[in-house]
Amino acid sequence: MEDFIYGSIVFTSHSTLEDPEDPEDFITDFTGIIKVWSESSDLKVEVGRIQGSMVEIKKAVDYECPVFDVFDATEGIDEYMVQVWDYDNDDFSKSVNPNEENLWDALILEKLYIYPEFNGHRYGLAAIQRTIEYFDRDSFLVIFKADPLQFIEKGRHSDNFNERMDISKFETEKNKALKSLMSYYSLGGFKRIGKTKYMCKLKVGYKEELINGVIQ
Repeated sequence: MEDFIYGSIVFTSHSTLEDPEDPEDFITDFTGIIKVWSESSDLKVEVGRIQGSMVEIKKAVDYECPVFDVFDATEGIDEYMVQVWDYDNDDFSKSVNPNEENLWDALILEKLYIYPEFNGHRYGLAAIQRTIEYFDRDSFLVIFKADPLQFIEKGRHSDNFNERMDISKFETEKNKALKSLMSYYSLGGFKRIGKTKYMCKLKVGYKEELINGVIQ
């Protein structure tokens, strides 16, 4: 296997220029193209992509925008927040924040994939860590859904994407695939939320153990 080194992520994000007024103004959507240099050919190669949203809960509170409106502002955000938010106490639930850290924002990772020929280098874990650092806040929660690509309805992916990912060779047993995916992301400090497909990790101050995609 060819050795690829010196990676980077090229981020594209969207945020309002004006002072926020609408609930969706407190959500920053982003896409990151994961690239590495090939040592043998000295070329920059795309190895995968990451996509998600930063939900700025503290900013919404400062601007007196109801957080429930923010969660409902764009399709899909509420799906994640309902897993971690205590709607009765209007705060992160104790199941994800047992020590009641002073959390505010939420970084939602909606999609992450590495092309098959680049697997085995932990580029995915490294990409998550760099994304956390890129959208750094003093204290926030990182959330994602462990959803194996091969079981996502075909309409959400193009035929070219399915062919590029070689989906036909993926694990066909759902529980085994889910367990494998969760086991991989647990290497990055993520923990399963109850018995759901969702996983999360706290980022409090500078308490970070993941360096270059590997627990130290």
